[in-house]
Amino acid sequence: MAFFDKFKKKDREEPEVGVEEEVVSSDGEESTVPVEEPTETPNVEPPPEGSYRAVRIEQGAKGWGGPLTVKPEPGKDLIYSVTGGGIHPLAQHIADLTGGRAFDGFSSSAPFEDIAVAVIDCGGTARIGVYPMKGVLTVDIHGTSPSGPLARFITEENFVSGVKPENVSPAEE
Repeated sequence: MAFFDKFKKKDREEPEVGVEEEVVSSDGEESTVPVEEPTETPNVEPPPEGSYRAVRIEQGAKGWGGPLTVKPEPGKDLIYSVTGGGIHPLAQHIADLTGGRAFDGFSSSAPFEDIAVAVIDCGGTARIGVYPMKGVLTVDIHGTSPSGPLARFITEENFVSGVKPENVSPAEE
């Protein structure tokens, strides 16, 4: 077995829960760690129709664009977090205020038409323009402005940046 083969997830067998698994650190040292029971991610059901609420999302310090008004609707209620894995606190905050469903877009994917808003952490090359190009309202946690090869798709009507939780508030409907 080649050295790197033991790091390939698809070639590894899942260890038994309660036993120890051998791991190799980045400096080549071997050690063991106990294997814990995997936790299930709860299946979040969308709220009943009519219970969605709108929020106003304004640019933060050194931000650009917006303000955006986001209101999920049946079939388009995902608060899509594409920030390096897991649900970003800003995406969860927007989901909590709107009744939308926070969704980890780094670990899984969903059709663009199901996304109410995408929360990204792009410094300004690719992701910054992908979602606006696909017609998805986009919130960047970084204070960026239109740039990169997709900059022509980024407008003040579909993009806002530099956003922190304090830049999100309930909107009048």
